[in-house]
Amino acid sequence: MSKEHTILSCVTVDRLSIFDEPVPADALQHEFARYLPFLLWVFDQVSDSNPCTITFTSSCGWMIRPLREMLGNQIFERRIALLPHESQISSIVVTGDTDPRHEFTSSATVIRFSEQHAHDDDFHLDSHVLIRIPTSSGTDRSALAWLADPAYAAERRILRRRAATTAALWQSQQAQARLLQQRQDDARRIRTLVTLQRDMAYQRDAALAQYDRTQAAYEAAVAERDAALSERHAQSATVPPRRALPLRAVRYLGRRLRPRHPPVVAAPVTAQLPSSERHILFIAGEPDTPGVAYRCDRLAEAARAAGYATRVMPCATIGGDDVAWADIMVLWRVEFSGHVDILLRLGREKGATLVFDADDIVFIPHLARIDVIDGIRSIGATEERIERCFADMRRTMLRCDLGFATTRELGDAMRVNLPLTHEVPNIFNDAAHAKSRLAHRRRIDDGLVRIGYATGSRTHQRDFAAVAPVLADLLRTYPHVRLVLFREAGNRRPVLLMEEFPALETIADRIEWRDMVALADLPDEFARFDISIAPLETGNVFCEAKSEIKFFEPALAGAACIASPTGPFRRVIRPGVTGFLANTPEEWAAALRNLIENPGKRRRMAQDAYHDVLWHFGPQAQTQRLRTIFDGLGATDADAARSAETLLSRQAMPRAPLPVVPESDALFERDLLGGADVTVVVTSYNYSTYILDALDSVRAQTLSPLDLIVVDDGSTDDSVTLVEDWMTRHAERFNRLILRRTRQNAGLGGARNVGMAATETPFVMQLDADNRLLPDACARLRDAMADGQTAYAYPVLRAFNAEGIVMGKATPDDPDNATRPDLLGNLPFEPLALIGGNHVDAMAMVAKWAWAAVGGYYVARDAMGWEDYDLWCGLAERGLTGRHVPEVLAEYRHHDASMTNGITERAAHKARVVSLVTERHPWIRLVAAEARQRQ
Repeated sequence: MSKEHTILSCVTVDRLSIFDEPVPADALQHEFARYLPFLLWVFDQVSDSNPCTITFTSSCGWMIRPLREMLGNQIFERRIALLPHESQISSIVVTGDTDPRHEFTSSATVIRFSEQHAHDDDFHLDSHVLIRIPTSSGTDRSALAWLADPAYAAERRILRRRAATTAALWQSQQAQARLLQQRQDDARRIRTLVTLQRDMAYQRDAALAQYDRTQAAYEAAVAERDAALSERHAQSATVPPRRALPLRAVRYLGRRLRPRHPPVVAAPVTAQLPSSERHILFIAGEPDTPGVAYRCDRLAEAARAAGYATRVMPCATIGGDDVAWADIMVLWRVEFSGHVDILLRLGREKGATLVFDADDIVFIPHLARIDVIDGIRSIGATEERIERCFADMRRTMLRCDLGFATTRELGDAMRVNLPLTHEVPNIFNDAAHAKSRLAHRRRIDDGLVRIGYATGSRTHQRDFAAVAPVLADLLRTYPHVRLVLFREAGNRRPVLLMEEFPALETIADRIEWRDMVALADLPDEFARFDISIAPLETGNVFCEAKSEIKFFEPALAGAACIASPTGPFRRVIRPGVTGFLANTPEEWAAALRNLIENPGKRRRMAQDAYHDVLWHFGPQAQTQRLRTIFDGLGATDADAARSAETLLSRQAMPRAPLPVVPESDALFERDLLGGADVTVVVTSYNYSTYILDALDSVRAQTLSPLDLIVVDDGSTDDSVTLVEDWMTRHAERFNRLILRRTRQNAGLGGARNVGMAATETPFVMQLDADNRLLPDACARLRDAMADGQTAYAYPVLRAFNAEGIVMGKATPDDPDNATRPDLLGNLPFEPLALIGGNHVDAMAMVAKWAWAAVGGYYVARDAMGWEDYDLWCGLAERGLTGRHVPEVLAEYRHHDASMTNGITERAAHKARVVSLVTERHPWIRLVAAEARQRQ
């Protein structure tokens, strides 16, 4: 052995102590055969009257068994001791290259083996080492004399051979033990395989039995249908060809897949005849995992909103009647098997469209390696098992017509085998959205800054490792910062394997442990975060395809996000605005420090991120995607062409800007933390004369509960005082009541955006402070938007002034108009009618997701006035629906101080407004672009 791997030993008057540092354990095992004779020699030199005890540390425990066999139990028990740790050994002298005779007392002995003598048959010690072994007479005798004595040479050679034989026997026993363990593992794998095959056979037999039971029903339904058609066309002697598709599937089963046991007699099943409504069957390959909520349940909700009938079922429970019902089958993470083969064949026979859906790269078998997917190691799986799983999913994918992928990177990988692949991202649903916002409202600021890492499985060890040292340093630097991690609820075992992150041991008191919760309760946990982190291994093909869930879910609950710059995160995060991207430790540290030290930055970033995800990751956008995709799977090439045109046009559309929300302060705020559907937003600027009339009309609404937000845009009159006093008197009427004031006059668009940003309801009714609502306005407009897909709803408005209702003016085309009230907003919804000008007033109910989808109201004080028209045009460009409620539900005030007459319809200002709006929407062709006062 080299000097840096020297074995050091010490002998005192009553103990020989052996420790193995810095010699590695594997090196000691190889050298044990020549080290053991020396131990035996020491025993020979020490008399029973002056016994010597050899003490081992726990790391040398591997030496105990061979030594027991060599010495025998009696001597072993008297002479051997095992200590748990090196620190319990005392009187150990470690020598260097200098003469050791000046470094220890006569009661100690130091032995060192040098490299040049390591393989000698006899022991020869380095001349720099002196061995003194006390004898019973108390005299010392040099160990060199013992070793030089020829009488001991033959004995030492015998002891060496005996030690070598013992070591070889021990190694042989170890090899046999490993072989036995390998055989046991092989037998266990064989038993597992046999069990899987038996389960597959049971599933196949059950499926076949179910198909046989439905055979009679299919044939009866087809015969009944054919009889009806024959009777209908008897006179023309034209009988349509028989649709034999279900019967063909049954005959196929009877011919190729007949079960070995006799058919089971079952009660007749009433078969469903084909209908005009298309049916979509979502098949869950992993029904007990959270992924089924994202890829099956929420997609099914969106498809239902698009007008399709849907079912979500575990793969193992699918039968022939389910396949017969489906026009489209979406298979999420379904591994190929005999059962799946039957389902796919039946679907083909029926003419159903087969869709393979994946949310990870689980269909490329050669990626099932620990160096690519670290989760294979941390969850205790094997590469072979995951590779088989991926191979089976690939077999399913290759039998499908098209694919669904959650990200662009995943779609690119899927298109290698499925050219027709659509990007269908993971989304949130209305329930998760509502719970996230309620949890955000309930949060109480306790002065701590919480950095949260929400992982639901032990598959992100390598991802978290990159940021763990940075977090440890920051927690030591900032006493008010906490790291939030999760553990299993029952046994409180951390989800992360903490032994792999030693840097966190020193700040264990700064870690808050939270029990894992169900997916439905996860928003409550995200709402506790100030900062949510999403580290991923960049450049890793598996991680690069991960979806954006860890960005949009914290954003819904009001947490700012820092993520690794993978492709999906780079496309969705606006750096420095809606989140931070960090790759190196320095970037992670800088981003975390920025958010820790700037609470205002955190709040603004979280708000912008929330607005940014409302549309793209919301259920309404998903419904629009699926409607276009599924409509393209129609019976004609024209359907596919129209779908492709729409999808390509949407992809080419530039990303909407974020809503511009000017800074404002809350002057009055009261929240009962209830759930309302509608918020009325009243914008005011120097309207103290009229604003109480508008507020009273809101208080008189029949809809309850109801939220109210008033935004004062820097008024110089006493509007704010009047509103505060009114709110104090009528606070009990509202679920949520807020007064905000902009820090400087922002204009109409800015004030509306302040109000929209402060709302926490799905629908928002816009009301200017000089107008008023009729009592049923909010209820009727809310009902018109109940489908959840309508972007806005507008009523008919009736004009009034100080004298009362304003009547219309007679015209040559309509001389009787003077006998009727002057009405606005009485044209039905038709997006293309916006080409010639606006016919929808700002006094409309707008869905918050629709407001966010187009970037909110534009903010331009020098061109304000047509913010509502611009909003309707933006919604029309994105194919979003408005709805007209042909009832008079609000009143529009005519007065000389109105913004329309005082600002918008001034010639110079109107020219700027027209220029701005036509530049933003070049397709507009205004019929009346000149200024015109409203009487």
